Order: sequence, then structure tokens, then C-alpha cells
Amino acid sequence: MSNTLKIAALTVLAIAASNVYADPAETKGGLLIKTEDGRFEGKVGGRIQFDTFVPVSDDDLASGGLDSGTAFRRARLTLEGKAYGWKYKFENDFTGGASGGGFREMWIGTTVYDQNLRIGQAKPYRGMEELTSSNEILFMERPFATASGIYAGNQFAQGLFLDGSANNFTWGVSAYSLHNEAEVAGDGVGAAGRLTYAPVNDENNTLHIGGTVSKDSVESAAGTAIGTINRSASGRAFGRISGGTTIATTNFGRQAYGAELAAKYGPIFFQGEYATAEYEGVTSAADEQVDTFYVSASYLITGETRSYDAKKGVFKSPKPTNSYGAWEAKVRYDVMEGEGVDDEINQIIVGANWFVNPNVRFMFEYVTGERVAADDEVSVLQARAQFGF
Repeated sequence: MSNTLKIAALTVLAIAASNVYADPAETKGGLLIKTEDGRFEGKVGGRIQFDTFVPVSDDDLASGGLDSGTAFRRARLTLEGKAYGWKYKFENDFTGGASGGGFREMWIGTTVYDQNLRIGQAKPYRGMEELTSSNEILFMERPFATASGIYAGNQFAQGLFLDGSANNFTWGVSAYSLHNEAEVAGDGVGAAGRLTYAPVNDENNTLHIGGTVSKDSVESAAGTAIGTINRSASGRAFGRISGGTTIATTNFGRQAYGAELAAKYGPIFFQGEYATAEYEGVTSAADEQVDTFYVSASYLITGETRSYDAKKGVFKSPKPTNSYGAWEAKVRYDVMEGEGVDDEINQIIVGANWFVNPNVRFMFEYVTGERVAADDEVSVLQARAQFGF
């Protein structure tokens, strides 16, 4: 048994032992055990996401054809709870391969002047899609305005995270090291902040606007990837752009700005983001600016609506109201382009989601994309079976 699995098992036993005199367990989403006074609680959750990938057309892919395949995109166990006014979260991903396994969120936290403070490893406040749980995202892969694009795999970081919400506003600031337990990007420090507002927010209608800013300063050995990367189909790399993709010096900078807009009107949902990142290279000639944006839309055919989390400023999956589940049609257009190298990657995704119940979801997608400078074109069919609790 691996050390991680042993730690997880011991933690589950510790939660059970510390709550011998607790109320009966609840099962709303995960297994929740808490004391009668609510001061102590422990919750066990997790997710399984199993993907299938089938190329439709890859004859124009300069690097060679793609193979069909399957992969566990995520297989996570999550433990969270609270004790003596402090909260904790432990989350480990047991997958390997392209998506990588290891710790995801791992922190302890408390409330400071009604604000939420976390210490440990978490996501910096960089954009709506990035902060949406992988259990709730509309598509199988995140767009370029995330760690699947301009932040090049730096999805989690270790440091301090402070956030709060009131009157349909949310805010969050983070200061962090660029080292993390899952995707080591090298040494360095960074900071990020996000502000959102929902001027309209009721059960059936929501309008969301927001903005983010981040600054990273890297010190790392040559060859560490920290520029831009595009993931497509079960985490497979489709292409890279930007002269700053690999570090060739011990000093490297990246600053990024983003804007987000989302809305729902009953079963109709829209979300889009624009982000621009400036990379500082070895010389001024190696500096690079990368711009990216995406627009996505969906329609819940069975009449449900996506819920809005006003404390986090993100949307969540719909809850089926019919015995046959909820069906959702979806489309996304996604573009990333680098000015210095005059390159562009774009993708169009169309598909459907089937929410069998609040825990089980199936995703079906057709993806077609191209990298302009390399004259690469590829089209794939992909699907996901997901269980989250």
C-alpha cells in the first residue's frame, strides 16, 4: 500500500474515532460525520473521471498521428472538516500519466475578521474557469485562459490564500511559491487577485462579471516548462506557442490580466473570458505576449438551470429534476495566439452532457482544432464517465 493511501486510510479512521459520540452520518454529496454542537466534523468525498479518446482526423498533424486510448483523467480522494474553529482539506489524485498524480488541495484554514484564510496548497485566484471544480466544468478540458494554457500547468501553488464575499461581491488574494507537490514548476514566488460582482442573481437569472491579475517571478533551472501549453483530449498535448515556453535563465517573469463574463437565463447559460499574459525572457527579443479568449454556451434541454455559488463567484452543475436525468447541449470556441512568434491555436468543441443524477455524469464531445504556424489540424471524439461524491 502506498504511503499516500496509508495516510488517507488513517485519516478516515481518525475522523471516525474523533466522532464516536457524533450524530448519525449524512450523505449529502459525501460522507459527513459531525458532533451535535457542530464544532467538529469530517467529510469524505472523491471523484472518478474516466476518459475515452478516438481520433477522427489527424492526417494533417505534423508530429504524427494520434492513437485511440483511455485514461483516468482524475481519481481523487478528499478529506475535509473542522475542529476548534479551524478547517482542513486533504486531496490526493491517484492518477498517473499525462495528468499526473499527487497532492492537489492541502491546507488548514480559519476565519480572520469574517474572511477565509487558508495556509498550504490551493489554486491562486486566476479566473472563473480555473476556480470552477473539475466536477462542475462544462467541458472535459479547461480553455487556454487557465493552467491548461497561459499558466502552463501551474494550477496549484503553496502559500497564503485570503477570500471573502458579501452582497453578491467576491474577492480573493493569494501570495505563493511556484513549487507544489503535483507539478513542480521550479522555484519562485507569485501573487494573484480576483474580484467579481453579480448585479443580477436569483434562482433563474444571473449576470456575473469579474477580473483577475497575477504576477509571477521564477527562479529555475533551464528547460523548465512554464510558458504556455494547450491540452486537448484526455490531457494530451496538442501544441505549444510562445518563445517563453521554456526557461533559459534563472530569472523569468510572467504577468497576466483577465476579464470574465457569465450569465444564465433559465436553462440558457453563457460564459467567456479574455486573458493576456506577458512573458519576460532572456533578452528583450525573447519577450512574448500571449492573448487568449473563449466563449461557451449551453442549453439544458430538460429545463433545469445551473446554480450560482455567490460565495465563490462560479457556476455549478444542474441538479436533474426528472427520472431520466438532465441533458445539456454545449459549444465552445477557444483561441490562443502569441504575437512575437506569430502563432495561433484555436479549437471548436460541440457536445452534450448527461447528468444521470447529482453524482453521475457522462460527457460527449467532438473537438476540432489547428495550430496555424505548424499547419497542424486534428479532430477527435472524446467521452467521459464521471462519478463524484
